[in-house]
Amino acid sequence: MGKIVLLVLAFVLILQFTSVGYEIFPGMIDAAAIGTSVHDGDTFSIDREIHGSDTIRLADINASELGQPLSYEARDLLKGLVLDQTVYLDIDNVYVYDYRGTGDRLVCVVCVSYNSTHYKNINKALLDSGLAEKKDYDNEFNPDAWTLYVSKQETPESQSFQILFGFAMIIVILLAVMAYFKKRKRY
Repeated sequence: MGKIVLLVLAFVLILQFTSVGYEIFPGMIDAAAIGTSVHDGDTFSIDREIHGSDTIRLADINASELGQPLSYEARDLLKGLVLDQTVYLDIDNVYVYDYRGTGDRLVCVVCVSYNSTHYKNINKALLDSGLAEKKDYDNEFNPDAWTLYVSKQETPESQSFQILFGFAMIIVILLAVMAYFKKRKRY
């Protein structure tokens, strides 16, 4: 019985130290590309195809259609944020594509580099500007949890250290469990 408890404890600790939690951008950078053109306040194109599409639909926000009030202001703000910039995409893991619209746009939370330590969340920037409204669609994202600036320390580049640390912890835990059982056999 004691062996089972120790093995379960070791397994739980292994999962704890090797799992890496993601939310929005402290999330997952699924891809990076260059913004090449802006269609309106919530849709733009990139320089390459990802999952068969080169069009990005900002997740969980809605800007006015062109010709509607504030539509050109939203488009111009998005242009200023993504045009000719490297954009980092957190692609929706639930649906991937926007099936409410044209069906071929990748649904993403998009960030750009703000400085050496932070990204700027473009979806949140459009919301904060008042030029887009929140639409919490059925996807992996939670716009209520978004922040305008996201630490680069929470991105996959910094997680290699966390993964190495997790594997080191696995080894330490396994050695401790083996030493415990070896010591118990002596008595």
